[in-house]
Amino acid sequence: MRTETLTAGTGEKEFSDALFERLDLRGKSVTSRQFHSCVFRGCDLTGACLVRSRFTSCSFESCNLSLVKLPGSSFGSVSFRSSKLTGVNWTEAAWPRIKLSGQLSFEDCVLTDSVFLGLHLRENSFLNCLAKGADFREADLTGALLRGTDLSGALFGGTDLTGADFRQARNYAIRPDENKLKNALFSVPEAMALLYCMDIKIS
Repeated sequence: MRTETLTAGTGEKEFSDALFERLDLRGKSVTSRQFHSCVFRGCDLTGACLVRSRFTSCSFESCNLSLVKLPGSSFGSVSFRSSKLTGVNWTEAAWPRIKLSGQLSFEDCVLTDSVFLGLHLRENSFLNCLAKGADFREADLTGALLRGTDLSGALFGGTDLTGADFRQARNYAIRPDENKLKNALFSVPEAMALLYCMDIKIS
């Protein structure tokens, strides 16, 4: 894997098997680029705008993508590790008409105030993340992994959580009458929160 540089602006340049280290693209725009099997390590894209760009089989490691904009960009089998993605609106991205599974993987990431409203997130991973205030309403999280994730203030409503794995997840407030929870996995004592949402008394 060779080390590459990336400049802001427009262009149709394609990158494959490239390593990008410590890029500083804060507040800048990157337009119409394609990245395949690339690694972004220690990069700062705070407030950057990724326009109509494509990322396939890429990984972001220890990067800051807080408040990044994603108009028309697409992601296929992309992983984020130990990265900060505060306030990212994922609904801005271009999602395939064919609903694929496992498009995104987050591990040890900050996803505070991120928006996943109505997205198809089947079998996506959110492992040991901080997802405070994240919006998962109307999303399809069938078979998703949310193990060890802090979901303080996260929004669930009309969400399909069939077979989702919430073991060791915490601080969630999920109403069983407003979401699909068939075969979802929970661990105690955190699972007691499901009962608290049912307006019943526990003694």
